[in-house]
Amino acid sequence: MRALRLAAYELLRFRTPMQRAGLGFLLLVPLLYGGIYLWSNWDPYSKIDQVPVAVVDQDEPVEVNDRTIHAGDDFVAELKREPLLGWRFTTAPEAADGLRDGRYYAVITVPRDFSAKLTSGATGSPQRAAMEIRLDDANNFLVGIMAETIQSELQRQISAAAVSAYFQAAFGQLDELHQGITEAAGGAGKLRDGLGRAKDGSSRLATGLEQAKTGTAALSGGLGQAKTGSAALVDGLEQARTGTSALTGGLGQAKTGSAALVDGLEPADQGAGTLANGLAALQRGTAQLAPGAAQVSQGVHRVTGTAVPLLDRASRALPDLTALAAALTTEAAGVTATTAAVADRAVHDTRVIRRWMRGAVAARPAIAGSVEYRALDASLTWVDGHTETRVWALANAFPEAADRRDLPAAVTSARRLDRTLLARLNLLAERYPVLRDDPLFREALEITELVAEGVRRVARRADRADAVAQRIAADVGRFQRRVPGLRERLAKASRDLRTLDRGAARVAAGARRLDAGATRLAGGADQLHSGTALLLTGARRLDAGNAELLAGARALDAGGGKLLAGARELDAGNAKLLAGARQVDGGAGELLSGARELDSGNAELLGGSKDLASGLKSAEDRVPTVEDPADTAEKLANPVDVRTTNAHPAKYYGRGLAPFFIAIALWVFGIVAFLMLRPVSGRLLASRASSVTVAFAAWLPVLFMGALAALVLFGVLTVALGLNAVNAAGTVLLMLLGVAAFSAIVHVLRLAFGAVGDALALVMLMVQLVSCGGLYPVETLPQPFRAIHDVVPMTYFVAPMRATISGGQTSHVVADALVLTGYLAGALALLVLAVHLQRRWSMARLKPELEL
Repeated sequence: MRALRLAAYELLRFRTPMQRAGLGFLLLVPLLYGGIYLWSNWDPYSKIDQVPVAVVDQDEPVEVNDRTIHAGDDFVAELKREPLLGWRFTTAPEAADGLRDGRYYAVITVPRDFSAKLTSGATGSPQRAAMEIRLDDANNFLVGIMAETIQSELQRQISAAAVSAYFQAAFGQLDELHQGITEAAGGAGKLRDGLGRAKDGSSRLATGLEQAKTGTAALSGGLGQAKTGSAALVDGLEQARTGTSALTGGLGQAKTGSAALVDGLEPADQGAGTLANGLAALQRGTAQLAPGAAQVSQGVHRVTGTAVPLLDRASRALPDLTALAAALTTEAAGVTATTAAVADRAVHDTRVIRRWMRGAVAARPAIAGSVEYRALDASLTWVDGHTETRVWALANAFPEAADRRDLPAAVTSARRLDRTLLARLNLLAERYPVLRDDPLFREALEITELVAEGVRRVARRADRADAVAQRIAADVGRFQRRVPGLRERLAKASRDLRTLDRGAARVAAGARRLDAGATRLAGGADQLHSGTALLLTGARRLDAGNAELLAGARALDAGGGKLLAGARELDAGNAKLLAGARQVDGGAGELLSGARELDSGNAELLGGSKDLASGLKSAEDRVPTVEDPADTAEKLANPVDVRTTNAHPAKYYGRGLAPFFIAIALWVFGIVAFLMLRPVSGRLLASRASSVTVAFAAWLPVLFMGALAALVLFGVLTVALGLNAVNAAGTVLLMLLGVAAFSAIVHVLRLAFGAVGDALALVMLMVQLVSCGGLYPVETLPQPFRAIHDVVPMTYFVAPMRATISGGQTSHVVADALVLTGYLAGALALLVLAVHLQRRWSMARLKPELEL
């Protein structure tokens, strides 16, 4: 009750005539939007017959079967009988001028050959007739939509005229058709008798050809067996010929081997004699060798006793020499390290960056001439504080620089260079140019540069010293690596001398044993010479026998070749005979197949001729006789009468769209209402009333004005336009529920977002206009709007309003009303939350960025 009293105070503050006039205007907002639009579009099709459309009939009549056919006149008569549009029957020039000037919205032209093409089927070469409808959307686009709406009826009238003309031409040939069928029936009987005789002859021909086919098949089978036998004979002789050729080749090789054996044994026999003589001389030499080997052994033993101690002392002295060299290189490295430590870290960082730059230039020489390279080189020279930035610029410009592994080290060194005192001073001078005019700053900068230059000179000298130390260290390292090899060589020389001493002693002993063995070899060589003489005699006898065998094998191979040639000629003759027999058999088969097809075709022709004769006789009795061709053509041109029923007719165009425009009018009321009514007064926000009471006290004035405006809109639509809702009470309740839900949603947006809320409410209105299905079925909408169709609240207002105005299922109305009630409850809950948040004051609340 307290919320009602507070809501009444909000309306009672409108006291002046102008303020109350504003409230009156607010009541008329839905009527101005919904009522005026529905009035202007209530029944646009009731006066469609006043839309001027030009009709030009250029058709010329034709004579078909002694009848005059004028399809163009028939079409014009159809149009005059049913004036769907405001037909204006005129000439082609007048129609073209009227379409261009806007006096006619469309032009229908019947061409000169319209009747001729419609009746062309009577001449045996039918053609499609054409008719032209010209539109001009520049005059009025909706006329084209209306033309599409009545297109089906217009096509029916055109088709009726065309079909009527065609049937009038066709019925004139029915008498000739009846006479022709009678003559065809007589001819079909004669054809049936002739085909019966042809069928008997083809049966006898097929029987004879079957017998001939049996004989040719037997001949082909016998020749096939003969060909198989001759082929097997050729294969056997070829294998025999291959064996004799192999035998001849083997004996030839045996003859060659035996001759080679004789040739080899003759020098072997001579060599055995020479061997015996040589071994005798060897025995005499070994007798002299033994004393000389003993003398060599004694000399080697004396050399080993002198050289081995010297080699052992040299090997032990080498480690001391290498240790001394390593100590010298270590001291040199210490000196260079100390010198490098004196130099500044900046010099090292500069070397790291330049090493990375040189590597990038080596990968791609063009980098050296780039702007980024020159800029980085200048930064390293002047230490201007931008070294890291220019390192990254060069890496980003050239992938060869970015892909190097030492890029992270270069970036780290550049970052340290940018942190040096000289880099900081140069960066400070760059940011504040006025410091360059300060003598003290310039003096500090010059001192820093002198220090940096001195550090660089020290670093360069340290580099040179380090290079020398590295070369010395390298030489020492190579010497150290060679010391083990030298010691190994000295040790090996010592071992070799000892081995040589032992070997000389063994040579002396072996010389004595060699002398004894040479004596035994001389005796064995004499026995070998006697055996080779016997082998030479047997080899000569074997060679003579192989020559005789080779001559016989060659004669056998020549005879096998002649026998194989004769067998091949026999096989070729059998192949030709078999091919000829198969051709004869194939021809007999084709003749038999053709004879069977001929016999089958004659049987089919005989059956078809019987059916043809019977069918033509039956058709002769069934061809109708048309007494009134014109009346029959009219009935055939319009054979079907289609009837359309509508379960819940809206009757008028505006009545069908009323739910859609009423929804828009009530939503627009919610937007306009807050141009005059406050979303919530500051006094209410500052009061001690609960947030629920404050929220309802702010919303109830809007609901009250919206309910009155909805009732005014419903009354005017019913009385002035004849809305005549099927369920008037349900329509009024839905309108009250709709204005409550819509105004609550807009109220939440306006209270939560201020002036931006009005813009959001307009956006929601635009989205709901195209997604609620008020104009076109939701299935025709683009996919994004189909997706949100079931989400927007206006969907659940338009659908039940159709049912209460034009009729429909009450269960659907109740279900949609419950969903809309859910939107109302949710909006009111959000409204209470918004009021609660609005009661928290802040500087942004006291001085908003945007206010209307």
